[in-house]
Amino acid sequence: MKSVSCFCLCCFVLLAAVRLQAGIVITDDADREVEIPDQVNRLVTAFKPATLLVLSLGGADALVGVDSSSRHDPLNLAVAPELKEVVGVGSKSQDISLETVISLKPDLVILYSQKTGIQLADRLQDSGCPAVVIAPETFDSIEKNLMMLGKALDREEQAVRVIQAMHNVQETAHSRVQDLENEERKTAYYAGPSGFLSTAPSGMLQDVMIDRAGGRNAASGLHGYFKQVSPEQLMDWAPDSIILSRMIRPQAKTLLKRKQFSLLPAVKNNNIHVFPSTLAPWDFPSPLSALGVLWLGTRLYPERFADISLMQEVNVFHRTLFGQSFTEMNGYLDDELPGEHPVGHTHLPDQDRGDLSP
Repeated sequence: MKSVSCFCLCCFVLLAAVRLQAGIVITDDADREVEIPDQVNRLVTAFKPATLLVLSLGGADALVGVDSSSRHDPLNLAVAPELKEVVGVGSKSQDISLETVISLKPDLVILYSQKTGIQLADRLQDSGCPAVVIAPETFDSIEKNLMMLGKALDREEQAVRVIQAMHNVQETAHSRVQDLENEERKTAYYAGPSGFLSTAPSGMLQDVMIDRAGGRNAASGLHGYFKQVSPEQLMDWAPDSIILSRMIRPQAKTLLKRKQFSLLPAVKNNNIHVFPSTLAPWDFPSPLSALGVLWLGTRLYPERFADISLMQEVNVFHRTLFGQSFTEMNGYLDDELPGEHPVGHTHLPDQDRGDLSP
């Protein structure tokens, strides 16, 4: 793991950020140089990962506009209940309203790199609204974005704390699995948010998460973005564990009842888990993905993590990022298929119920 101090130094160089009398110039993830005010007091985020990054930096007070879904997100509202009253500016899937964004007179707008994000950023720039594009799709890019936004919001110390917290939980996982021989590493199949037979190939965030948790991604021989695979391919991989995006849990439960899938080692041994949590998914790109690594390690190798209180780690992490523990925000892992294991507020295993101790 890179030290935080070295990482931050590299970030400052890579971001090419220099303070000017009129403000700050930063280079975004589309290699656009953008000058923003020295003090960002009015901020608009156009997609949920951007909002979550801002909240992890303690920047809720600066938000004057957010994407529509961020106004209803459980984690966002647990951290900043006032977001439900903040102006909605549209969504990535159904377009952002430029008129609404401009009317809010933002000091900075944070947009996505996919679809029309870069075009929107350029149009906003032409209208006098500084706009940056971010692509928090890997651990490195998440950390880079944290440093960039920390500089923009004058919250660089909190950005360093968040990055340190991300490193800490991943190091906890790494320390338990680093001595595994290749033949001991369990094969995990990740079923992505668009369907049970859609999976993350080599290089994607979920692939890295499996690797850092000591596993082998069943789809590591594939490349690119999410790939659709056949039932036959899944049977050939014969994964030891199946890890599900919680968005497809109902579909997966139905499909896994097929006779052919009953022969999979993961199904026979009931090693099927759903990425947490009830507040926000840990398999989507965000600082919470670091917790996903630790959680995954506890599910792949429970015997190697017997001395770890997962919920204590989760609570400390959330308190560092959001000023409240996971338990205080009424979060639950809810990480099994319904009907397969008892889940809920009263039937979770003891280590998963929550521990308020730091």
